[in-house]
Amino acid sequence: MFTNISWGNYIVVIVLLLASWYLFIGLRFYFVEIKEIVTGKWTIRNCRSKDLEIHYDVVQPQTFTDTSLQPSFGEPEESIINIDAFVEGLKNVVKEAAQRKLVKTEFQSYLSLLLCEFPSIKNSPFRSSVSEMIISECNKLDFISLSQVEVEELWNENE
Repeated sequence: MFTNISWGNYIVVIVLLLASWYLFIGLRFYFVEIKEIVTGKWTIRNCRSKDLEIHYDVVQPQTFTDTSLQPSFGEPEESIINIDAFVEGLKNVVKEAAQRKLVKTEFQSYLSLLLCEFPSIKNSPFRSSVSEMIISECNKLDFISLSQVEVEELWNENE
């Protein structure tokens, strides 16, 4: 009985069974998402929030032992640490965008989430420097470039 079944037939049957199983699971649990993708209504806003999570490397604050490295003019050390953490997060967002080849709107959504995580930078004296840093990091990507106006819109969007 088993000699009548060839390996080719066996593999075809297994592939068909697996395909039908995954089709069943997809339709059973992800019907709404599949329907939105097929009809073209799927946008970045419809993604679940866990899909937009950005994982940052933990930034260890530097200890200021040298007097030349200490903040001047009464700048709080906390804001400098926030900016360092923001820059690390920005580099991670740019690296992830390059790996995943994100479109501009998705990339702007990631940047918007990153700016929401650091609201203290918005009103700090370093805002213009941070904006320039965002633009320079975006210029490293061949497929996404942001202008100063677009970065300001991202800042204003997070009010």
